[in-house]
Amino acid sequence: AADMHKFDGLFLSNGPGDPISCDKTIEQLRQAISVPDDQVKPIFGICLGNQLLGIAAGGEAKKLPFGNRGQNQPVINHATGECYITSQNHGYHIDTTTLGSDYNELFTNLNDGSNEGFIHKSRPYFTAQFHPEYRNGPTDTEFMFDTFLAACKDPKAPIQFPARKPAPPVPSVKKVLMLGSGGTSIGQAGEFDY
Repeated sequence: AADMHKFDGLFLSNGPGDPISCDKTIEQLRQAISVPDDQVKPIFGICLGNQLLGIAAGGEAKKLPFGNRGQNQPVINHATGECYITSQNHGYHIDTTTLGSDYNELFTNLNDGSNEGFIHKSRPYFTAQFHPEYRNGPTDTEFMFDTFLAACKDPKAPIQFPARKPAPPVPSVKKVLMLGSGGTSIGQAGEFDY
């Protein structure tokens, strides 16, 4: 925390384990988020980084009954109302009812209602419990890294999440003749040369 002035932002990556056991890191994060307004630096946490920042912000990490695992977990973005399909592999989440009043829930898992991220109301701190680096959909949540880098360039600007571009219009065709014996995408069984 004492060296935050040397950096444009702080990225908290994923990792395994019980977030409660990372007490020294949590203490450093408490200091980093408690600086005066003129010393604020953007902070973006994913997965374990989300949990560590949540605990540092006064939240409680709770173990999920089964965990959220797989590459097809739907989450809602409360800032835009959009739904994303995400990759997840975690057994804990932050109970947002225990976070301080300066934070809002940002993402919610649509399968079990657990928290998938939060955002500070006025400072550039935001998180994702899922893995935006996994490039689902293929790029559903890639924007989070662009958002973080934009905050690093201008930490006083409010965090803005882009709305998706509308889907292109459906072409007006009646029939398509497709010739060939292979699959229509790489990896389907008909495409291998044995």
